[in-house]
Amino acid sequence: MKMKLNLSVLALLATITLSAQPKLTFDKTQHDFGKVGEGDGAASYDFAFKNTGTTPLIIQNVSTTCGCTTPEWTKEPIRPGAAGFIKVSYDVKGRQGPIDRTIAVYSNSTPSPVNLRIIGDVIPVDRPPAEAFRYPAGSIRLDDMHVAFNRMYSFEKPAMVVTAYNPGPDAVKISFIDLPAHIKTEVTPATIKQGEKASIKVTYDAARKNDWGFVTDRISMILNDNKTRDYKLTVTATIEEDFSRWTAAQLQNAPSISVDRQVIEAGKIKQGEKKTYQVKLTNNGKSKLLIRRLDPGNSLTAEAPKEINAGASANLTITYDSAGQSGEQNKAVEVITNDPKNPKIVLRLKAEVTE
Repeated sequence: MKMKLNLSVLALLATITLSAQPKLTFDKTQHDFGKVGEGDGAASYDFAFKNTGTTPLIIQNVSTTCGCTTPEWTKEPIRPGAAGFIKVSYDVKGRQGPIDRTIAVYSNSTPSPVNLRIIGDVIPVDRPPAEAFRYPAGSIRLDDMHVAFNRMYSFEKPAMVVTAYNPGPDAVKISFIDLPAHIKTEVTPATIKQGEKASIKVTYDAARKNDWGFVTDRISMILNDNKTRDYKLTVTATIEEDFSRWTAAQLQNAPSISVDRQVIEAGKIKQGEKKTYQVKLTNNGKSKLLIRRLDPGNSLTAEAPKEINAGASANLTITYDSAGQSGEQNKAVEVITNDPKNPKIVLRLKAEVTE
């Protein structure tokens, strides 16, 4: 009888605990700016929200996909029933074409983050071709040689457009060769005459890339089917997991990473020496922790197991090669995991290299 009573009390306490939580509720999570002139200045919108929970809500951080998007938000705790805002400003200067940016809102509510999205279309101001198309590629010119997708989720297939211009007297056919499986291109029209433009649509399949964090590809463009000379376009992206799609059960049973130190104080090192250090990684969660990617900075290498079981620990080994270095050094290793609360941890190494 006593055991049954204790179980009932525990169940009641669990119910009370689950119900006593903040709840972040937005009026809407997507805003369309429509057509915005490039010379009109920043486009801004306030995403309004309320705390529909029973305890104070705290907006811990708001991250954006690129420097072109600037967030502001309510910094003080929001009591139950009260309202707040996330102001998102998009700088249109020097940018043309579609707006499609994601803003991640981290809070003490579940799920976290909640993703906001802004879309629209930037109408360019008129510029002479020499100014608008600054990048020469053979007999044509491009408005950009870098296709920067910034942040995307692992299931997305976003597209961006680069514009080509033909200033010369001869028609030019544009095509691409040896594309990786996760990148597709579409040139419209494929052949451009003097004074005409073509749109180069680049589509990125994050699932087929099957990687995480900041990734780079260089794709080969050829003119008039001449494969002896290609022109490289750089394609970059930061691939992340959308934890807002996780169910409550997944979040409750999620992995949870912790480290025994985030800063390695290496002290003085003689130039040319290699030093090895270890950081203990622990999975305090309820399911397997996946080490999806280790991204060491210059002069560093990093190794760790791909998986850490719930309740287990493993060592991350970092090796620093001080060759060619001198003076104070501040290096970093990014650890990307499937922990929804800490998907990326940055470990730092500080050293003073003496000659």
